[in-house]
Amino acid sequence: MLLYNTSYLLEQELEAVFVEWMKTKFIPLLKETSTFSDNYFCKVMVAQEDGGMTYSLQLLFKTREQLEKYINSFEPRTKAVFNARFQNQVITFSSLLQEV
Repeated sequence: MLLYNTSYLLEQELEAVFVEWMKTKFIPLLKETSTFSDNYFCKVMVAQEDGGMTYSLQLLFKTREQLEKYINSFEPRTKAVFNARFQNQVITFSSLLQEV
């Protein structure tokens, strides 16, 4: 099992709008790709020194091939959609984890 995690760093003032948009627009868009088996959208509970918020979106892939299909075929479009909505407001970074 592979877990593709994207972390989102944002200002507290943006939190309600961001969470609603992620739940109603962005995650449903990702699900349309049919490449991952499950997902988790979580608030990181460690306080940021600057008062900002961090969220984590985890996509679970059963195979490397499914992950590569998502990254190569769908991620450029989904990133463009995200950036069109939150450009310069949310910092993101992704990491890949493997279940052991």
